[in-house]
Amino acid sequence: MKKALLTAIAVLFFLIPEARADDYPSNWSLDLKGGITSGFFTFDSKTTAQGGFQVRYSMNPVVSFYGDMAFGQFRSLDSMQGVNRFSNDYFAIGLGARMNILRMLTGLNPVTERFGFYGATGIGLMRGDVSVSDTNLPGYSARNAPVNAVVYRIATGAAYRINRRVDVFVQAEFNHSGSDLLDGYQRVDGGSTGRISGGDSFVNTSAGISIKFGRSQVRHADWQQYDHRTDPLARSLQAEITRLETELDERKRSQEQLTQRLQSLNQTINEFSYLINTAQKEEFKLYDSQLLSLQNRMDMMQSDINGITERVEVQQPVSEEDRFFVVASVFRNSENAETQLREVRNEGFDQASIQQDRRRNYYLVTYSGHTTREAALEEMHRVRADVNPDSWVYVK
Repeated sequence: MKKALLTAIAVLFFLIPEARADDYPSNWSLDLKGGITSGFFTFDSKTTAQGGFQVRYSMNPVVSFYGDMAFGQFRSLDSMQGVNRFSNDYFAIGLGARMNILRMLTGLNPVTERFGFYGATGIGLMRGDVSVSDTNLPGYSARNAPVNAVVYRIATGAAYRINRRVDVFVQAEFNHSGSDLLDGYQRVDGGSTGRISGGDSFVNTSAGISIKFGRSQVRHADWQQYDHRTDPLARSLQAEITRLETELDERKRSQEQLTQRLQSLNQTINEFSYLINTAQKEEFKLYDSQLLSLQNRMDMMQSDINGITERVEVQQPVSEEDRFFVVASVFRNSENAETQLREVRNEGFDQASIQQDRRRNYYLVTYSGHTTREAALEEMHRVRADVNPDSWVYVK
C-alpha cells in the first residue's frame, strides 16, 4: 500500500503541468474518489474498500481524457466454507476517456450547466499481491505470488457542479482482467474461473470530488457555456458576462489587498500612538518641573522689576511734548532694555531713551523722540537706510 501511495504522488506530479498558481491551464482537473469493490472470481470476494485519483484534461464540454491510479483489496467471503480462501492487495494505473452523454444529447441548457451524466472507458495495468489459504485444492492450481494483469474498464456516473472550482460525482465501474489469477486460483483444465470467459472481473462503486485548476476568471471546460449552437447574441452576452466577472474578481482581489494594507497601517498607527503617548507623559513630567522652577524665578524677578521701574522712567531724557518715537528694539525685561540703550547711544544716538508701555508691560529702546509724526517718519527713513531696516514709529 505504501508503494501504491508513492507511485500515486509521482504520477500526480508528472501529469499536472508546471505553472504559476494563477496560470494553470483551465482545462485540467483532479478527481479524488473512494468507495467499495467486489470481485467475481472462483471464490467471490466480500465488499472491501478501494480508492484512488485521476488527473483529467477536458478537450471540450463533452470529451475528456484521464490518467488514474487506484488501490484496494479483495478478500473472499467469510461464509465460503468458514474460511477466507484468498486475499489480494492491489494497485493499478490506467488511461481512458470520458464523455458527457447528457451534454452531447441535449446541448447547452440550464440543466447541463449544473448536471452531467457521463460514460467512460479505459485500460490499465494491475499489480496484485495474492495470498491463498489452500494451494492443494483439487482441480485448481494456486500460488502465493504477485500477479500482473491488464484490466479493461467501462464506467458510468453522474456529476453535479457546486461552483466553478468544485464538482461532486458518483460512478460505477466494471473492470475485466485479462488474467484468471486475481484470486490466486486457476482451473487445471484451463477453463475460466471468472464470470466472463477469459479472466476475472470486479466492480468498483465510488463517490468523489473533482477539483478544477486554472485562473479563477476562466470557466472550466466541463461547464463552459458556449457550444457550436450558441447564437451570436448569446456569445456576445457571454463575453460581456465573462468580462464583468473578470473585473469583479480583480476588484475583489484589490479590495482584499487594500483591507490588508489598512489593517497593517492601523496596527502601525496604534503602535506609534502608544509610543507618542508614552513619550508625552514623560515630557509633560519634565515640563511640569521646569514650569515650577520658572514660576519661582519669575516671582523673584517681579520684585526686582518693581524696584527699577522708577529708575527707568528717570532715564527718559525727553520733553513732555514728545509723542512720536523711532523704535530700535522692544523688551519685556528692563535690564535687557538698559543694555540695548547703552549700545544705541554708543552708535551716536545721544537722544536715545527707554519708553515704557505700561499697558502691555513693554520696554521700548528708541533712537529719538519727536513732537510731530512727520519728523518721526523722516528720522525713521534715515535710520532704516543707515542703521536698522526694522525700525518703526511708536506713538505714545
